[in-house]
Formats: sequence, structure tokens, C-alpha cells
Amino acid sequence: MQSVSVATPSSDPDPAYSGSRRHRGFHRAAAPGELVVYVAGAVVRPGLYHLHLGDRYAQAVASAGGLRPSADAAGVNLAQRAADGEEIYVPAAGEGSRTRVRETRTRRHHATPPPDGSVDVNTADAAQLAAVPGIGRAVASRIVELREREGSFASLDELLDVAGMTQGRLERARSYLREL
Repeated sequence: MQSVSVATPSSDPDPAYSGSRRHRGFHRAAAPGELVVYVAGAVVRPGLYHLHLGDRYAQAVASAGGLRPSADAAGVNLAQRAADGEEIYVPAAGEGSRTRVRETRTRRHHATPPPDGSVDVNTADAAQLAAVPGIGRAVASRIVELREREGSFASLDELLDVAGMTQGRLERARSYLREL
């Protein structure tokens, strides 16, 4: 059995916002045998990472620079196999139960989606965006932050510049969003 080590930095760096439009070139299609995941939470470099099919969360966390000193390593199953389009969230110490609460709230939003074509990504607030299947609260907040910082989105595909927004999430959300 091969052991996988997860790097831990010696200091707690300021978290970088990985959802900026400078990452436009990253959105290449996954090659056969490859998947793309979003690693978030108490890791050194949150963001999108390409993995091989069958890789485990430990490889994704290592790709993101490892755990921050504030991370609760027991709060995420590092042995779990990663799936394409998945968000791998590493909680900070004491935050472990919050992960389950976030997932439950997201499911409630999906139970009553808005009508098709009713949400304008350039005017909707975070709560309206979170109700759209495929977006959720965390990504909705990042959409609003990026829009406020860099201006309106020219196309729905620019939502891929938002940290955590994957092609799969965008396709689930597309019919609910108003074309620009």
C-alpha cells in the first residue's frame, strides 16, 4: 500500500482569492482519465486542480499546497476518491459540523429552484443566485464579489472564472440564468 503525505506549511498565509479572471486559461477540458476538482477551506492555495481518475482527496489537498495550520485534518476524509466537478472542503479546527450544515442548506435551495431564465447574474444578489441548481451559497457569494470587483459578466461562460464554478455546475445552472 502506498502512503500519501499531506504537506503542512510552517506558517498560516493569508488566504488568496482564487476566483479571479486571470485564470481564464485554466478552463481546458479534462483529458481522458482526468478530472477537475475545487479544493477550498483551510488549504494553502484554494482553487481548481486536475487529478487522475481514482485519485483520493489527499492528492487534491497536496496539489493545493497542503493543509494550513488551522485545518482540521480529521474533518475531511483524505482517503475518499475524488469525483469530477467536486468541491473538496477542508474545515478549520472547530468547524467540522459546519460542513454538514452547509450541505443541508444547499439541498434545500435545490428543492425550490427559480423559474427557467429568471435569474440575471449581473443583478441578482447572493441569495437569488444560491437558489439556482449548481451554484450554492459559497459560489453565489463569490459571483457577487467578483462582479462587484471587476464589473458585469459579458457571458455566462465567464462564471467559470469564479472559484468553485465548474463546467458541470454551470451546465446545471445555465437554464435558470438569463442570457446576457
